Amino acid sequence: MTLRIGTRILLGFGVALLVSGVVSLVSYRSTVELVEISKTRSQTHRFVEKLTSMLSVLKDAETGQRGFIIAGEQRYLEPYEGAVKSLDREIQEIRELAAGDPNQQSRLTTLESLAAKKFSELQETIDLRRRKGFAAALQVVLTDKGKATMDEIRGVIRAMDDEASRQIKQIDEQMKERARATTAVIGFGGLLSVVLVSLTGLAIQRSITRPLAVFMKFVERVGGGDLTQQAPAGRGDELGDLGRSLNQMVAALREVAGQTRGTAENLNSATTEILASTQQQAASTGEQAAAVQQTTATMAEVSQSGAQMSERAKQVVAAAEGTSAAGSAGLQAVQGTTRIIEAIRDQAEAVAENVVALSEKTQAVGEIIATVNDIAEQSHLLALNAAIEAASAGEQGRGFSVVAGEIKNLADQSKEATIQVRSILGDIQKGINSSVMLTEESVKRAESGKQQADIADRAIRELTENIQQSLQALQQIVAGTNQQQIGFDQVMQAIRSIGQASGQTAASTRQLEKAAANLNALADQLRNAVVERYRI
Repeated sequence: MTLRIGTRILLGFGVALLVSGVVSLVSYRSTVELVEISKTRSQTHRFVEKLTSMLSVLKDAETGQRGFIIAGEQRYLEPYEGAVKSLDREIQEIRELAAGDPNQQSRLTTLESLAAKKFSELQETIDLRRRKGFAAALQVVLTDKGKATMDEIRGVIRAMDDEASRQIKQIDEQMKERARATTAVIGFGGLLSVVLVSLTGLAIQRSITRPLAVFMKFVERVGGGDLTQQAPAGRGDELGDLGRSLNQMVAALREVAGQTRGTAENLNSATTEILASTQQQAASTGEQAAAVQQTTATMAEVSQSGAQMSERAKQVVAAAEGTSAAGSAGLQAVQGTTRIIEAIRDQAEAVAENVVALSEKTQAVGEIIATVNDIAEQSHLLALNAAIEAASAGEQGRGFSVVAGEIKNLADQSKEATIQVRSILGDIQKGINSSVMLTEESVKRAESGKQQADIADRAIRELTENIQQSLQALQQIVAGTNQQQIGFDQVMQAIRSIGQASGQTAASTRQLEKAAANLNALADQLRNAVVERYRI
């Protein structure tokens, strides 16, 4: 099971914190032990100081006793009296300081009995000095009993001091050893923490940057138009989600490109048919214009020969019959033109519908691009948040900062690609809108051409009727010459109307041909700009 990127980072930092916690705990225990040893050493030093203080108290008592024996005055006993008061307190403090040492307790018991013996000897001499005088007290002093007791006291205190000094040396060795152990634990633990954090950061960095490099190549190929590839999406972390999202985006782009290609091909075929039909209509309109011009010239000759109609009745009848045939042909040509214009209008409306459908699909592509742009914006925001978290993490977040930078670069490239695609779609939308306008204009002009053809049809029908009337009048040429001349004038006016209608129809046909050519060029441009860019 693939862990999420955030979980991996938390595990990496958790391992580092665990190692740091173990190192800190061991260092704390070593420090506590070192403090306890230091307290023991201080207590031993205080024990030695108290031994010295007790010896000083005994010396003060002995000094007060000698001064009183020599001078016989009470004020010389003040050191002695002070020593009597403080001796019990000194012994009690020494006993408390040596509470955990049975040897020292035993020596202290001996010292306490010797001190009592010494104070008894001092009190005896003081009492003799008070009762019997200096000589009696001096005799007791000269027996050296007090000196012997004092020597024993000094020996016991020296032994206790030697024992305390030996203990102090042992404590000093323990302190040095514990200090070395604490230093080693801190140094080795710190080095181990650095190594573990470095290895964890390197592993996390590789597990993120390598898939990101693959995604960058994938995005570059998609930006180059290759929609046939697939992004790796088998991971279960954020990179796997990114791969699946990219695959969905490519699938949507592939579908849109396929639909656009089909629509462009349909548009190209339709515009080709429109162009061919328009060219055919232009040729037919040219033939019609030539026929109208020929008819106009013929009718001019008929009008000029109206004054000689009586003499050339047979020729006028023959000309009238030719005119009737030409009118029938013109009527058929106008009817064919009307059908062609209706077909052109239907095809133009079909082209307009295809262009509108293509515009809707292009808008759908724009919505997909907007979605991709939103994803890029969210990735950019995620990269910014990740960079902030990495900056707050300091040196430990340097690898995460690199990942955040790579994610930001990927988001920027995706955003640039969507901007390019959106620009191309904007150009396509403009071309489609222009095509719609041209198609609508073509429909309008085809409708106008149909109206003109209807007018020409009615005019030719009127011409045919007039020719029929002229034929009937020619049968009565003698009686209706003036009426025939009026009929010729009407025919000339109708032919002029037909000529004007044919000229307008030719102009409309040329404009429709130009519009169809522009629409065909836009279809080719759409196919080259959108379809040929992508491989699906």
